[in-house]
Amino acid sequence: MDAQRPLATRAQLQATLVEAEQVASGNGFSSSFRKAKRDEAAMIRERLTEGDFYVGDQITITVVGADTSLGGLGGTHTVSYGRVLILPSIGEVPLRGVLRSEVQTYLTEQIGRFVRNPDIRVRPSLRLTFMGGVNTPGFHQVDADMLVSDALTLAGGINNSTVLKDTKILRGEEEIVDGETFAKAVTSGMTIDQLNLRAGDEINVGVQNQRDWFTTLRTFAAIPALILSTYGLGRLFGIF
Repeated sequence: MDAQRPLATRAQLQATLVEAEQVASGNGFSSSFRKAKRDEAAMIRERLTEGDFYVGDQITITVVGADTSLGGLGGTHTVSYGRVLILPSIGEVPLRGVLRSEVQTYLTEQIGRFVRNPDIRVRPSLRLTFMGGVNTPGFHQVDADMLVSDALTLAGGINNSTVLKDTKILRGEEEIVDGETFAKAVTSGMTIDQLNLRAGDEINVGVQNQRDWFTTLRTFAAIPALILSTYGLGRLFGIF
């Protein structure tokens, strides 16, 4: 298993929440920026209360060494209804309230109730929907520590019509991340986890408005006629 990028800890989320709430309620910032911070604060509060794991999320467990007592635990397991992980010989493990950064320690403790000193490595992933300006729209399973830019590549990459600053991330009908925040996440090397995303969120990648293309083409098409018209008037008045 490749080395993981750090996942947000509870202490880090709490510190980020305080900062976001201060900006959201303060002066000297644009209304759009304050709204983005209010949205961020709401997502963090939900993470701290509900945890990160929802139905359809996947957790890949790698057993370190040749511990036969952990047979069957290795592999990828899907979070089931009730937000529980069902593990062979262990049974249901509740995940409500558990952060991604906490899941390795948490699962080690849960498995340790049945197996002595388990040595495992854990990697969480979530299913996101990609729409708009990507080449392979649809559902994609994304590692939580994956860079946002790499997640776009996983969805087939962007194309000539993509406009990152027009991207929006939806949770149901609600916009939770605006285009400016998303574009910054891509250029600054943020991860899916740092964007506070969860299973089912939709990344609707911005595309150039077709009307803009039509306007551009119509403008260029009008240039020759404008040149001919100007030349004709010039001939008429003896300028050319």
